Amino acid sequence: MKDYVIRRAAAADVPEICAVTKRAFAVYADALDAPADVSALHETADEVNKDIAKNNVFVAVSGGAILGSIRWCALSDSLAYIYRFGVDPSVTKAGIGSDLLKAAVDDCQAKGFKAVALHTNSKYYSLARYYYGKQFYVHSVTTDRGYLRALFIKELTSDPYDVSPAYKK
Repeated sequence: MKDYVIRRAAAADVPEICAVTKRAFAVYADALDAPADVSALHETADEVNKDIAKNNVFVAVSGGAILGSIRWCALSDSLAYIYRFGVDPSVTKAGIGSDLLKAAVDDCQAKGFKAVALHTNSKYYSLARYYYGKQFYVHSVTTDRGYLRALFIKELTSDPYDVSPAYKK
């Protein structure tokens, strides 16, 4: 039985979302094997508040503590984009990330999106395998952030969609 729940984030969650995001993305930054700057490590509480107000933010909560979070926004009528997805390093491999990802993807599907996109380090092998296991595929790779960054796509329908808005993220 799971000892956490997935729910939409609230303004009161902001300090813990910031702390968990920084811990999770510190691990990501270490895995880059490149001198790239990871913007999630510099995110402010104001930015998180704006995401909660404007976009879609889910958290995993246990005993009042935030264990992880995921955010998504609409890039077009057919394409959603997942970002700032992270789980506290002390509780990885417990299914929390999978449940957060499922909540975000299910929400996108319920809102009629045809596909979901996200970026991640293509050389972070365990993370790339994770997304493949969740039925995402690599659409393309870029070095615009100073490392090999893969654009992963998960198709939610067989209808056509335009992936080009994700290139700007």
